[in-house]
Amino acid sequence: MVTDAHQAYALIRERIITTQMMPGALIQINDLMAELGLGRTPIREALKLLEVENLVTVSPRRGMFVTDVSVTDLLQVHELRMELEPLCAGLAVERIARSELSTLRALVRELTTAEAVADQAALLQLDRRFHALVGLAAHNRILQTEADRLLSLTLRIWYLCVGRLASDDLAEEAFREILAACETGDRPRAERAMRRHLQHFYESVKQAL
Repeated sequence: MVTDAHQAYALIRERIITTQMMPGALIQINDLMAELGLGRTPIREALKLLEVENLVTVSPRRGMFVTDVSVTDLLQVHELRMELEPLCAGLAVERIARSELSTLRALVRELTTAEAVADQAALLQLDRRFHALVGLAAHNRILQTEADRLLSLTLRIWYLCVGRLASDDLAEEAFREILAACETGDRPRAERAMRRHLQHFYESVKQAL
């Protein structure tokens, strides 16, 4: 059962990730209540969860703010993703379910379409779904949770820079590489592809920040 607190958490989290609520912005609970149609208590509970995820910062006597973003944040998140996400990709090669493999194939087909028209917004959504699927296919709940948390922090940075980047800066060729690795059981290939994908993204965004 989805509670009001879970609903508030999902809605506010998405606003923060997509920078509808900009880094550094003051969070007004009354405004959120009016915009989301939810009560004060579930919104406060949601903000506490988002504080744990480092998406919300509480400043004594000043209030609650959307956590700011810096080049240092980008580097620190990148260092962690470079360890965890290749592990996700490697485990996915060994553990991916048939239905998950079918979904990965479908994502690659969508990628081809989005690339053909240079649809950056679609590519970004595909990137989110791709990483979420690889995390799921690793079949390690704790690893998936941590990888998803780091992806959320990364996506905020991407949305901030989206107007200054080219459509190929996501380096989505990794989709095809990891799909091929899953189909052939080649774990090292999947891990290498994920590292290249993450490194290319990091270098592109660092230049844009």
